Amino acid sequence: MFYEKQELKQRENYKKMLKIVGSLSNIFSESDKPYLYYRCHENIFCKYFDATNLSREDCSADAQKGNIGIGLKTWIDADNQKVAEFNKLKETYMDLPQYEMVCKIAEYRNERIRITKNLHGISEMIYHIVKRIPNAMQIYEYAFDTIDIKNIKIIDSKSQKNNIYFTDRKHTYHFNVSKSTLYMIFENMILLDSFEVNILEDPYSYLENLLSQNEDVFTDVKRIIKQENKYEQLCLRLYTINKSTKEKTIEVHSGLNQWNGARKNTATNTYTPRNPNELYIPYPAVDRNRSEGFFPPRDEIFDLILPDGKTIQAKVCQADGKAIMSNPNSDLGKWLLRDVFELPEGKILTYEMLKIYGIDSVIFTKISDKKYKIDFTEVGTYEKLLNEDDDE
Repeated sequence: MFYEKQELKQRENYKKMLKIVGSLSNIFSESDKPYLYYRCHENIFCKYFDATNLSREDCSADAQKGNIGIGLKTWIDADNQKVAEFNKLKETYMDLPQYEMVCKIAEYRNERIRITKNLHGISEMIYHIVKRIPNAMQIYEYAFDTIDIKNIKIIDSKSQKNNIYFTDRKHTYHFNVSKSTLYMIFENMILLDSFEVNILEDPYSYLENLLSQNEDVFTDVKRIIKQENKYEQLCLRLYTINKSTKEKTIEVHSGLNQWNGARKNTATNTYTPRNPNELYIPYPAVDRNRSEGFFPPRDEIFDLILPDGKTIQAKVCQADGKAIMSNPNSDLGKWLLRDVFELPEGKILTYEMLKIYGIDSVIFTKISDKKYKIDFTEVGTYEKLLNEDDDE
């Protein structure tokens, strides 16, 4: 168990902050079960256990400490909880019979867990759960396994047309077809810790008194917010848009498949094969125009920190600076194509594969003029962020 291995002081501080947040529940709810917003839980967990927050990235883990990936959950009542959603892949399984459908969902679930572990250098996964009961919170942890597809069996007594229950002999799952959502039943959990939460009858007066005693709190909050948002970020697509069909695609001979395009020697007018790990991230004119000055000038080397903490060198290159490459060019491809995706050499990467992995764009974070961080983001993130920018 992760929780029991953490220092006593960390565990006590973690519980203390959960108590404080839970005591303010009447701001949000009239229930006697403490309120705990899941984003708040993620931040508290990472702060007090010195973990890396992965919740804003599209991956199966919400936090990471060392080689352990942690899925964070908080709920009240039923232990039948959402663990994954596959709405963007609906067309690939909607017409399948029940058994084939849940096998396909299990395949997608396993792929996302595999990609998460490879991206972040994770070897173990676990769920950490805060369950909220009347005037108290309970802490549990639970196995975070891939689905054993070979042992999948439909539970006929429970399954209906829109809700398919199945087991892999390790866990019981529930797939809601209309919501494209996979649930897992967290059965036979072992209680690790519990503590009472004193829910304040009038949290508003408490906060008013607190602020009146310390007027500098507003200054402190502003400083913290400014510090958290001090880094510039840029989202780039891993795909291109077909001009005629408007479909998202990965070019067969360029971009993430650059290795598949022969290199031309202009002096001899001959072509030679590329390194099988060569690729680049497209940096088209529309993105260059909205991010002028974000990257160093073309061909200037900068450090690029990968999601697993490793650092490689990269640069903006090609005509008009239309590509982001590693230096040497094979470093990024070796990591992404072989170590993360685990593709054999010669395998063409398609947009359909990215949808299964659950990612189709990246976010660069500018730490300094010569240091950047790259993270992978869920399908649709590029369009979402672009629309938000247009609305401002």
